[in-house]
Amino acid sequence: MTTPPMTWREDQRVAWPMKKLGHAQLGAREGAMLYYLARDWASGARPMVELGSFLGGSASLTGAGLKDNPLWDGKAKLHCFDIFEAKFGNMAEFIRSRVDPDFQEGQNFQYLFDAQTAEVADAIEVHRGDLMEASWGGGEIDLLFVDIAKTPDLNRITLTRFLPALSVGTGLLVNQDFHNPDNPWIHTSLGFLSGYFELVEPRADDSILLRLVRPIPPEALREAGRFEDLPDDEAMNRVNRLMSLLRQNDADTRYVELVRARLQIKAGNAAAGRATVDAALARYGEGDPKTDFFWKRRCDSVQALA
Repeated sequence: MTTPPMTWREDQRVAWPMKKLGHAQLGAREGAMLYYLARDWASGARPMVELGSFLGGSASLTGAGLKDNPLWDGKAKLHCFDIFEAKFGNMAEFIRSRVDPDFQEGQNFQYLFDAQTAEVADAIEVHRGDLMEASWGGGEIDLLFVDIAKTPDLNRITLTRFLPALSVGTGLLVNQDFHNPDNPWIHTSLGFLSGYFELVEPRADDSILLRLVRPIPPEALREAGRFEDLPDDEAMNRVNRLMSLLRQNDADTRYVELVRARLQIKAGNAAAGRATVDAALARYGEGDPKTDFFWKRRCDSVQALA
């Protein structure tokens, strides 16, 4: 299998306008990665899916890459799923600070998405609604971009309703929350499923890029979605498998080490969790503020749980 170049590692200029505008919770490297995946890696004939579109930064770049793909048939679309209402997390605060100081909690923001994606509107299809009710019936997909797995339930929906559509051999999975230890169900799921994927890009800002190399049985997807009732030792085993995959590829494991600390704390061993964070800080330091902007903050947040 021929692997196209990972152009985003050397050149993120395509994402600079998005970063300058500031209307996206997305780094330049992961934004550039989405553009080049759509341009150079995708078939141009199969759809792509984005779960959690927010203000359209990722969709604008993925859509631009699809339109620049010389194989694009003009029919394949990027399907964007979002409720487009600022009901969760810091959405409303982000919009007030970056876009509209008068924006209200819970307000609809699709008009901002539409404005940011206007130039690629012919390559996008929007699905507005509650992600808990969302599903996919549009056939095989080239790319699944996940920025919605903020709860175990949403993670399970991603696994059971959308991941089965990923094209085996070429299908790409990008999880934008991978390097955030606040969502450990992502890591237990991917650790359980690690044997079905090839690691392509260990880290582009907060994202990881995996390629599906063999079909995943439905029962494996259901089991991968377990979290709340998952025994503590099995949760740690799954994260350790993920650590092994990263180490086999000489990848940085610092953020997954914080996930291990969270699981230790969750299991009632606060001292072990603090020690794991301390060891990671001793190994990696406080990080380069340009490339590890959130590192120390995330260490502190995990320590605070103990």
